[in-house]
Amino acid sequence: MLRFPLPAETRVLLSIATETGLFAPEEAATLLGGVLDAFHAGQLGEGHVVQLWTPDREHAPVGWVYFAPDSHAEGVWNLWWIGVSPPHHGRGAGQALLDAVESAVASASGRLLVIETSALPSLARARAFYRKRGYAECGRVPDFYGVGDDKVIFAKRTLSLTET
Repeated sequence: MLRFPLPAETRVLLSIATETGLFAPEEAATLLGGVLDAFHAGQLGEGHVVQLWTPDREHAPVGWVYFAPDSHAEGVWNLWWIGVSPPHHGRGAGQALLDAVESAVASASGRLLVIETSALPSLARARAFYRKRGYAECGRVPDFYGVGDDKVIFAKRTLSLTET
């Protein structure tokens, strides 16, 4: 089930971020913890959304997402974070989260959703997930995150050109 996170769940959400192996605990606390704190304080700005996914009301969150409109391009949205606890990979949480993002973006008349990720082998599954969902790889920035770690940019139209 999808819902907005509670402030008391920040620790669990940061734990998911570190479980994915993408962030050390300090990095997760600084980067994603800052986002969650700003979200709970109402400081992220219009259109910024944080949602989590949990199997039911009795279980802790197993995944979460953060996305927002791009302030530099009309109708373009960025998926800044999507993460699911590794033991729950392949069980529908990522699908549910991305479905929610795509639906929200389309409902807001968004025309394009952009996702940036790393080219590291550990993220091959994520890149395959985006491709399977219809996202096209639009570019790479060599050595962006570090030597040998390119930024990979994916995008997908959320509205057809005739709808805009």
